[in-house]
Amino acid sequence: MEEKKHIEWSDFDLLCILRFVLRYFWMVILAALIAVMTVYLAQGLAMTPTYTSSVTFSLTARSSASATSATVAATDTVAEQFATLLSSDLVRQAAAERMSMSSFPATVTVSVPDNTNILIMDVTASSPELAYKGALAIINCHGAYSQNVFSSMVLDNINGPTISTTPNGSTSRSKLLTLSAPIGAVLMIALLVMMSIQADTVQTPSGAKRQIDGKLLTTICHERKNRTLQSLWKRKKSSLLITNPTISFYYTETIHQLRVFLERAHEKQGKQVFLVTSCSENEGKSTIAANLALSLAEKHHRVLLLDADLRKPAQQLVFEHSVAHGKDFGALMTRGFTDQSLKDAVVRLEHCSLDVLFAEGIRRHKAETFSPDSFRPILEALRKQYSYIIVDTPPLGMFADAEVIAEVADASLLVVRQDLVPAISINDAIDSLNDAHSDFMGFVLNNVRSFHSISLSVGSYGYGYGYGYGYGYGYGYGYGRSKSKKSAEKEVEN
Repeated sequence: MEEKKHIEWSDFDLLCILRFVLRYFWMVILAALIAVMTVYLAQGLAMTPTYTSSVTFSLTARSSASATSATVAATDTVAEQFATLLSSDLVRQAAAERMSMSSFPATVTVSVPDNTNILIMDVTASSPELAYKGALAIINCHGAYSQNVFSSMVLDNINGPTISTTPNGSTSRSKLLTLSAPIGAVLMIALLVMMSIQADTVQTPSGAKRQIDGKLLTTICHERKNRTLQSLWKRKKSSLLITNPTISFYYTETIHQLRVFLERAHEKQGKQVFLVTSCSENEGKSTIAANLALSLAEKHHRVLLLDADLRKPAQQLVFEHSVAHGKDFGALMTRGFTDQSLKDAVVRLEHCSLDVLFAEGIRRHKAETFSPDSFRPILEALRKQYSYIIVDTPPLGMFADAEVIAEVADASLLVVRQDLVPAISINDAIDSLNDAHSDFMGFVLNNVRSFHSISLSVGSYGYGYGYGYGYGYGYGYGYGRSKSKKSAEKEVEN
């Protein structure tokens, strides 16, 4: 498959991207907290807090004959001269001596409001106490110098010095600290969106056709498991089988459409054994295999569903059927079989006219000894009795069992769940199936939900992902029925 050189937006669905963001929303919260902590530490380490004490002076003429307008006009010039005077070493040293300090510990600025005879002196220091004492020292000492400089003007202290209770710029720092959380969250959401796009998972049917080297057989939409108020209230565990009267018409018809591909392969090419697998766990292959067998059984009398997933068998859970110890596919594979023992192991489901050969989990070292030659005898025996044999196998990307069985099967199909496995892994699995003896028919895009369908309120039909039962733990030993069943029931409940 050629590497994509540009992004096709039709390959992505907004709902898949939103689900990806929600799945990792803890990272958004963490990013917001980290941003707040970073800004807070930066403010504490890089910014030294300063405090300002303000003093307000009024500028008046010594002579009452002077006009007020002249006083106002002279204020700007006097302010500049006054600021120069206050910043002089002479005044600063005098103020420092009044504070009993060797140097003046503050900076002084003077401003003039427009069209007024007001002067505002701001004394800024590293603490409120120093700012206040510095302003007070200047007030007490500047008169001895300013009266000689401003012979015609008088500076009167009308307010101050004030005592600052909050550091300068605290409002802006508080705003920055407040904004840091949403900024960090937005940046992480943007990163997650990019990660969702770069993940290269299959999100849409059009994207599947471009990303995957195989034929798209059908698209199966999401199906709600609890379609009645009673089942929703009780959260009853039930399989998504076409024999269930609550299953939607759309889902049932999609399964029947998929069945047609198998019938054509059987009629035109004589195919009998059809392998159903997936790249990863919890993609819905077991339920699709079961429903394909049920759909075929509605039209044909000789149909067998074979659970060849000896790692974590699921068909007994799909059909809620117990398995007699020693009368299952695993026992026949490990202990050998006769025509009678094979007949005794097959279970007839009368309500749906389907034969099922269930399986129990076996130990890892026994499963890894299987080869095409060990599977071939039992499949050859079953070929004589059935027209169609649907084989459910372990995930192709986790175990080699599916590749082994593909060597003795007639055809194979791959179940691909929407937005789960990268396209490159899917193509690797397809290459493995193509290299096997069986013909690769194509893939099924499963559990498809789109933002458009949900917005139009038509996303409630179709098929939800299958009977997940977790391969992730302890696959070396302990494949007993009780443990697998417990794991599967948890998945179904979710």
